[in-house]
Amino acid sequence: MPKNIAHRGGAGLMPENTLAAFADALARSCDGAELDVQLSADGEVVVHHDFRLMADVARKDDAWLTTPGPRIKDLTLAQLRQFDIGRPMPGSAYAAKHPMVTPVDGATVPTLKQVLDLIAARPFTLMVELKCDLSDDSADPVALADAAFDVCAGSNNILFVGFDWRALTRIRARGGACWFTTDKLQGDARPVIDMIAAAGGQGWFPSYLDATPDNVAYAREHGLKVGAWTVNDPADIQRLSGLDAICTDRPDLLHTLRQAQGEG
Repeated sequence: MPKNIAHRGGAGLMPENTLAAFADALARSCDGAELDVQLSADGEVVVHHDFRLMADVARKDDAWLTTPGPRIKDLTLAQLRQFDIGRPMPGSAYAAKHPMVTPVDGATVPTLKQVLDLIAARPFTLMVELKCDLSDDSADPVALADAAFDVCAGSNNILFVGFDWRALTRIRARGGACWFTTDKLQGDARPVIDMIAAAGGQGWFPSYLDATPDNVAYAREHGLKVGAWTVNDPADIQRLSGLDAICTDRPDLLHTLRQAQGEG
């Protein structure tokens, strides 16, 4: 069975990208978790998915943001922590999409270092997505890669992932392990897989829609492990049970499948 990787800590069950979510993933005996990192204005490597504080999730003084808030890179860690991200706004589209989330009032944006401290000495894989792109909202990819790599120095079971391969190339140059992420591909996946192998990647991290038997076999012929994101449907989890990792908002579903197959 594949590694059970809790996407954003298990965003279908707990407030995403919070210490509470990662603690829950540990308590559920997940094999690991995926998270998103960015740089704050004062250079801290912080955990948050969107380039701006998330509407319908971040709130301050009991008032939720109804449109995307300030950019993460424009706020210091102290300013970020003025926002509570532990409960989606009732009645919002986000809340409707995540109906099983257990609220954790008081949860704030954590640092990557805090997550590493939480999982220290545990056999737990952390997939660190370097959240950057070509937009003005993004941190410099090399600066982000360097900062995240430095925070992770000395930690075990770290895999860097991301759609911006400039950041991953920097990680590879520094000796870090990378699974190169791809969005849904149009056409033949083999040239993309060839590029990942040529770049020295250890794995391919595609949209689950591209994790077809032929594509997976081709990637493995090139020495790559394969994990898929974000797999939330039980039928898809079953279909992809031969992968090396499944990244899911619902790690409870993969755990149930394992139990059904006698893996505990």
